[in-house]
Amino acid sequence: MQRLARAVLCLTLAACGDSGPDGPGPLQPPADAPGVVNVVPPLPPKGESRPGGFYDIYLSSPTDPAEVIAITVFEPATLEAGQTYPLILQQHGFGGSRDKDLGSMSPTAALGGGTDIAPFVANGYGVISIDQRGHGESGGSIRAMDPDYEGRNLVAILDWAEARLGWIKRGPDLDGGPDNLVVGAVGGSYGGGFQTVLHAIDPRRRLDALIPQISWNDLSQALLPNGVIKIGWVQALYAVGTAAGSGIDRAHFDSFATQALIDGLRSNAVSPEVHDFYRYHGLGYFCDGQPLASNGGTGTQPGLPPKRPGAVHAMFFQGMRDTLFNFNEAYRNYQCLKSLGGDVRLLSYEGGHNSLLLVPDPGALVYQEVLDGGAGSTLSRRCGELDHAAASMAFFDQHLKGIAGAADALIPKQVCISLGADDRELVDQVIEGSAGSEFLLPPTTAVAGLMETPAVADLGYVAPETGAVVAGIPELDIELTPAGDLPVSSGEPILFFGLGRYRIPTGAAPPPLVPPLAVDLIDNQITPVRGYGHHRLPMVGVGERLAAGDRLVLLIYGGHDQYHVTGSLNIAAPVVAPITISGRLWAPLR
Repeated sequence: MQRLARAVLCLTLAACGDSGPDGPGPLQPPADAPGVVNVVPPLPPKGESRPGGFYDIYLSSPTDPAEVIAITVFEPATLEAGQTYPLILQQHGFGGSRDKDLGSMSPTAALGGGTDIAPFVANGYGVISIDQRGHGESGGSIRAMDPDYEGRNLVAILDWAEARLGWIKRGPDLDGGPDNLVVGAVGGSYGGGFQTVLHAIDPRRRLDALIPQISWNDLSQALLPNGVIKIGWVQALYAVGTAAGSGIDRAHFDSFATQALIDGLRSNAVSPEVHDFYRYHGLGYFCDGQPLASNGGTGTQPGLPPKRPGAVHAMFFQGMRDTLFNFNEAYRNYQCLKSLGGDVRLLSYEGGHNSLLLVPDPGALVYQEVLDGGAGSTLSRRCGELDHAAASMAFFDQHLKGIAGAADALIPKQVCISLGADDRELVDQVIEGSAGSEFLLPPTTAVAGLMETPAVADLGYVAPETGAVVAGIPELDIELTPAGDLPVSSGEPILFFGLGRYRIPTGAAPPPLVPPLAVDLIDNQITPVRGYGHHRLPMVGVGERLAAGDRLVLLIYGGHDQYHVTGSLNIAAPVVAPITISGRLWAPLR
């Protein structure tokens, strides 16, 4: 039965395995939603033009004809007979809804990485703004960008646009196809995740240029890093998602996602089924080529194989202080797509989900906004002086309109790592793992379950008079052992590790324990490590400029507010115990 169901899904989506010598098959656009007759305005007569308008469209979902897909079509500002225009797909962030008129993006959406579509429309682009499944006026439940549900809806939207909108530009694609739609995509967070999933599964490979902001590569690692539930963000997202599409009487979250959260809190553990569910819903699954057993519990399986997508142009923006989707997520996306041959670029800024203030970032106020004089820097969407909006227009002008050099004249091809307000480092290669500077860690004791007050492992590094830069992805190679002769607790200790900047002008060494905010947790980024024994794993990427005399240290937290009930203190098996940490660290010093 499972094989039959998967075969039906593959035929419907035309995307399992090779499409065959004749391509993905005939175009089958979705029908109008039940009770709806969609009307598309006619093109202007030969030799004439008309102002572009906008209108709502309601389609039947391929997963269930009774479910509605709601979109709004924005024509280019002026439509001229015989002319064609690139199309841009745009989607809201998690819990939001589509733009239904120009200038309708909310301030909250702007803070969370939303994209203002008005400049694109004015500059000769058409836009389709999408209500994602379970949001706004679109039906169905939220399955966190499931390729088999949300993904199929997205493919259906492109099928409809190709069949019904005669003004969309066509041209050759990166795979050598001579006549394909010219399509880009924009959006932040959930509105970034739709872009990479759609590119991975669209059998016609119609996306030509992507600009995802503050999005993910692997939801299982972003939400459940190293098997620890990132509860500070998960509960915030659940609250926002529950309110999505207010006024429509339905449960917005899929029942498996809801039960997974409840079971995870009860056990303080991540089941293989939950891991598979979130792993399947991102570009990492398709890039890495590793199959999964399920997609929503026992008896289910992914509808699509882990097949690498085709080449595409992409520009990723990520927030260095973003503790929901951190720099590593964008870097993994960048690595995957760059290896496929498109023009792929990576930039970062200080803003992101942290700008929404749903999860505390006290160090930002103390260190960035006050001591470093970067007023408003944590809201910044610039890498150095380069603003994301200007970069986005230039990138599309080059790759959708074919304006030679439009992006190259403005956007660096090197990776741009934000270090603070209007400060950045351009790097040819991101330092990660053992490519960094190696430091032996002095044996250090931290108390699992002790919230917020970190133990300090002094690395013995003091920035020289010229200063230094930490920019890249650190790595830990450590051993966790019970301290002293105390009996080993039956539960698993969970510790949190982050690089710290100790700002003492004399270069004095910090004490073994420091109170909160006595040392700057760089970019507010921490990495959970679960259980006794040996661990070798990457930490979260950071970007920071060290002043002369600053000491680089490793901060070790026994508990942290980003994981306030899913660390060592939890309802399943709480642990309060001293732990000795020894080993080494590679830091991306430049």
